Amino acid sequence: MLEHPYFSIATPCWNSAATIERTIKSVLAQGFKDYEYIIVDGGSTDGTLDIIKKYEPLFEGRMHWKSERDKGLYDAFNKGVERSTGVYCWNVNADDYMESDALAKVYKFIKENCPNETAVISGAMNFLSSEGSLIKVMKCDPDKLQYAYEHDFIGLNHPATLVPKSIYDQYGAFDPNFKIIGDADWYHRVYKAGVQFAITDEVITNMSDGGVSNLFVYKKSVRDRLYFLRKHYPNPLERFWRWLKWTKIFYMTKISHSLKSKKNAK
Repeated sequence: MLEHPYFSIATPCWNSAATIERTIKSVLAQGFKDYEYIIVDGGSTDGTLDIIKKYEPLFEGRMHWKSERDKGLYDAFNKGVERSTGVYCWNVNADDYMESDALAKVYKFIKENCPNETAVISGAMNFLSSEGSLIKVMKCDPDKLQYAYEHDFIGLNHPATLVPKSIYDQYGAFDPNFKIIGDADWYHRVYKAGVQFAITDEVITNMSDGGVSNLFVYKKSVRDRLYFLRKHYPNPLERFWRWLKWTKIFYMTKISHSLKSKKNAK
């Protein structure tokens, strides 16, 4: 393992044997080699660990992993951050995979646009169906970062976002009490603190439909949203107004997703 790698890539996983090999191979394929690869396994029992062990020697010391029970996705994210020693940290989920030149593209972008290495970097990503076909390319709009903050959602493509380790050290990582919107909570905190963001239109990763945030699990969504509002808005009237606004957006999004799924099934 490199003593001081430039990038720390962390993959949280649990019983991910169906997808994690593709994720691991996408990291291994990077031409830019100044990285460490951290796998945070939640105690898999389905063959995930066998896959990890098979590829470990190919990383020539860049990979390190640990398998133990965790308290959920954001707890696993936090473990990845804690174990990271690089300048930039990148969470790459076990059902996502990086573009083969992603690290080279990001490194070049940072050196040309963020030489102080304190900006959060967010790129574009391919959003894929569960069968692997492209649904759309998702890009960030830097002009809508303030809008996202004001409307309580994340203004970045979280799977395509790299965060300086120094920012995590200063402002903290993820609140493990969240089940779905811990990334939005983190964004809300760091945006409010005045952290710098740098957006690139380069596609650097691929996200598959069907992740936690795309399942529309109503009970978890409600629980998370109420916790988020209590955490950030002490005024009960403002919380109620924001709750109504979120409920409207939630159902409109759910209906839209359902209609698109039916259309694609025809």
